[in-house]
Amino acid sequence: MFTGTAVRDGDGFRINARKVFCSQAAVANLLTTMALYHDPETGPVVLVAAIPTKSEGFTVLDTWNALGMRGTASNDVQLENVFISDAQVVTRRPWGKVDPFLRNALVHFAPTTAAVYFGIAAGVRDEAVRIMSSRTSRSGEPLANDVMVQREIGLIDCKLRTAWWSLIGALNEVGEDYAPTEEAVGAMVIAKRHVLEMAGEIVNLAMDTVGGSSFFKRSPLERAYRDVRAGNYHPLTPEKTVLYAGRTALGLGTDDIW
Repeated sequence: MFTGTAVRDGDGFRINARKVFCSQAAVANLLTTMALYHDPETGPVVLVAAIPTKSEGFTVLDTWNALGMRGTASNDVQLENVFISDAQVVTRRPWGKVDPFLRNALVHFAPTTAAVYFGIAAGVRDEAVRIMSSRTSRSGEPLANDVMVQREIGLIDCKLRTAWWSLIGALNEVGEDYAPTEEAVGAMVIAKRHVLEMAGEIVNLAMDTVGGSSFFKRSPLERAYRDVRAGNYHPLTPEKTVLYAGRTALGLGTDDIW
């Protein structure tokens, strides 16, 4: 997420901006981001620029205090009169429109992000199986023999498999040689949405199956419960993905959905 402006300064620009959710900024060497420039000839455009983190005026702010995903260290970055040369501008994008540059970013970002949340779900599944395989009831009977436990573990596996098939299916549909088209973006963001939906349901099922011990901070399930919810904030969000799919099916434009 980024708010910022660029003004012309000689053979470059001065950037004033603040970027949030800038993961691993404290150890990064380069920030690739965007700023709005009011071009006197063409009107407002978005500059996409590569900015070294050692640039004067570049500050990482200690703001990351989130519900989950704390390990990403996604602190804010403040840019105060940071100078970039014309050569640092990677491309210019139309203001308010999703162009091939952003579509290309989405096509790569969506499956990578989905894979992270699939990994959380897969880990949760394994933890639930491990716990329920080792527990016994008060009568000494293995809890794995309980048909309700069997059903919930089975339901977790069903959801995990369909999430995986969705992701792999989208990747196969797009293929290795693809263009960043609306259709390619649609396939990837729909798959990401399904993975996120299944991951959240898997975490909830696992916690219901394991019971109260999953509510303690020492439990990997408690951490997964917090971490998996971050997926709802990545573009395209689940609701915007549904809108994207609907517009595509109806033959309407999607270049204003972000």
